[in-house]
Amino acid sequence: MFRAVPTLSFSARLRVAAALLLALLAAAPALAAPPKRFDLPPTTGPYRVGTVTLHLVDRSRTDGFVGGPREYMVTLSYPIAANAHGPRAPWLEPALVPEWSATAQGYGFAPGAVDWAGARRPAIRNAALLRHPRGWPVVLFSPGLQYFRELYSSLTDDLASHGYVVASMTHTHEAFYAAFPGGRVVRGQNLEETVESTQMWLDTRVGDARHLLDALALANRGFYPGAEPGRLPPGWRGGLDLSRVGFLGHSYGGTTAAETMFFDRRVDAGLDFDGRLSTTYGPPQDLPYGPIRATRFGLDRPFLLIGAEGHTHLNPDDPSWPQFWSNQRGWKRDVHAPLAVHFTFSDFPAILPPLGDAVPPGFAAGAYGTLPAAEAVAGTRAHARAFFDLHLKGRPTRLFETGSAAYPNFQPVP
Repeated sequence: MFRAVPTLSFSARLRVAAALLLALLAAAPALAAPPKRFDLPPTTGPYRVGTVTLHLVDRSRTDGFVGGPREYMVTLSYPIAANAHGPRAPWLEPALVPEWSATAQGYGFAPGAVDWAGARRPAIRNAALLRHPRGWPVVLFSPGLQYFRELYSSLTDDLASHGYVVASMTHTHEAFYAAFPGGRVVRGQNLEETVESTQMWLDTRVGDARHLLDALALANRGFYPGAEPGRLPPGWRGGLDLSRVGFLGHSYGGTTAAETMFFDRRVDAGLDFDGRLSTTYGPPQDLPYGPIRATRFGLDRPFLLIGAEGHTHLNPDDPSWPQFWSNQRGWKRDVHAPLAVHFTFSDFPAILPPLGDAVPPGFAAGAYGTLPAAEAVAGTRAHARAFFDLHLKGRPTRLFETGSAAYPNFQPVP
């Protein structure tokens, strides 16, 4: 004989179901949070941006790091038609993602916390260069010592959107790593600072820049300058105006810009974001102070200094800026961003805010200081654009005399 089972009320059944669910959740392994992702911010100019990479080999030079012909990688960013379509370029080439992920972990990022591989630039891969009746002015870019061109893509893509062809270099064997065609990655050497080695690093960078100008001249005549067989997208033949050339650099890239201008008159205007204009700095580096030639003799063409954390031509802590200022014969201006730090002028203020709590504590302040991230991005872009608009396009500006209410933390230095 079966005993009747009492029927539970609806509310009791809900309590039992909730208890079972809580028990299951407690027993299940914790689910990892999905990785945070980001894209670089949109460009601000009237033109959409295309991009292509080049593997360049200079067989006329012996590589001071490893011997043999000198090779390096270049990214071109340039204006394209409004109706151009195609895939957006990744922030990092796939071969560099494991390298950067390891670097980020060294900075304190948790493994898998950020989708570095999924980050995209605004630029469209391999789109045709938009035709311009005169040809587009050209700006070279060189990164900080041991760093790589990808870490400045927000700045270079934005400049291209305002009507420039921007050619960004990674200086192989000095840089932490560089990705070459076929997925080959070349890691940087351990750099020992001596008077001779630091001069060799700078000479190598200047040689890369001068060879890049030669390669761009070939491209402008319709020849493909890359080391492997290939072709540039349509529009490159006659698409450049190499009578209007600028050079933009961060840190040792700014040093490179000034020294390239000293040796190569093809460069008409240069900008240094927070780079000392010397190969060696003196105390506390335990090497004698070594001003570059541009510092010792000055330049007769325009040059802009933009510094962080008290770095101005009035501060003797870096003697190269006061010495350059006194010897500079061409147009000169100095802009100070006191709330910025050295890497404020890189992609860090563009990429870190969207990552939220995936950013290690204190890393953002160490990367771009207390300058608001949005102003850091916009101010860096605006000052580079205004400088080259003035000196390569003849567009007047008072930004370097009066500053701008839009960028209150970028202050002209008398």
